[in-house]
Amino acid sequence: MLNTGYQLRLTNQQTWLITSLSGTLDPWLKNAGTIMELEAAEANSTQHQIICATDDHQADLRPQLKILGKGSDEWACHDMRTVKAWHCNGSDDTICTLDPPESDEIEIIAMWYLLYPVYQTGIDGGGLPFHAALIEHEGKGVLLAASGGTGKSTCSRRIPGQWNALCDDEVLVVLDNEGNYQAHPFPTWSDYLWQRSEKTWNVQQSVPLHAVFFIYQSEEEIAEPLGQGQGAVMMNEASVQTWRKYLRNVNDEFKRASHSKVFNNACTMATTIPAYKLGVSLNGKFWEEIERVLGW
Repeated sequence: MLNTGYQLRLTNQQTWLITSLSGTLDPWLKNAGTIMELEAAEANSTQHQIICATDDHQADLRPQLKILGKGSDEWACHDMRTVKAWHCNGSDDTICTLDPPESDEIEIIAMWYLLYPVYQTGIDGGGLPFHAALIEHEGKGVLLAASGGTGKSTCSRRIPGQWNALCDDEVLVVLDNEGNYQAHPFPTWSDYLWQRSEKTWNVQQSVPLHAVFFIYQSEEEIAEPLGQGQGAVMMNEASVQTWRKYLRNVNDEFKRASHSKVFNNACTMATTIPAYKLGVSLNGKFWEEIERVLGW
């Protein structure tokens, strides 16, 4: 019998129940639910499940899936070392095995990898994870993408009251049932690793995505539109910066197929979501340049 878990609902109509087979993982799972502002929920037939188990439950994995009514002899393990994600043909559920975390750092890293099936399903549905900040203005979302240490967090802190910063590092963009891109904020996990952050993130909140701005340091604020080709390439790069951590220990064939799917999704996204280069100065009002080019 599974314990009560924590429900994660995305705007692509995917609903996940994150639960566990092992009581030793309950405190860790509760902490993950708190960080992502997830509410406790019971299992139901409409949910995909991420079932967390300790590595010593591996011998029980196959019968456990058969108990769930979705068992198969065809198993695949996505080995991320800290967490192993086990997939079973004919099932939308995932069993994640891990050792009980022995340190605060390992605890956070395991939470990070726990999201692999959520991100994979988002990609399968045409979406993309992004290494980016998500800011919104009157319910309309904008991504600020850049490599680490180039100003995403600083820009997020500087925006004025009519804007709202939803996250500053990691975003999952999904396609809703009407074919619109919706952006969900996710935690800045590195803050928990190195700064012992106590911030929480409402990952179920989403805003429609209107544009992606690739920021760089400049002496003045200036936004320049990118063509669809260059926009697709840069969207792909921003996505791979987040996605590649889940592919460090997989075979080359899987890695190539995964990167190909991400690139194709970026090409499709670039046909409807405009992309810009955005020069940002130390004290300038870069948000006014965003408003100007988007006609806000």
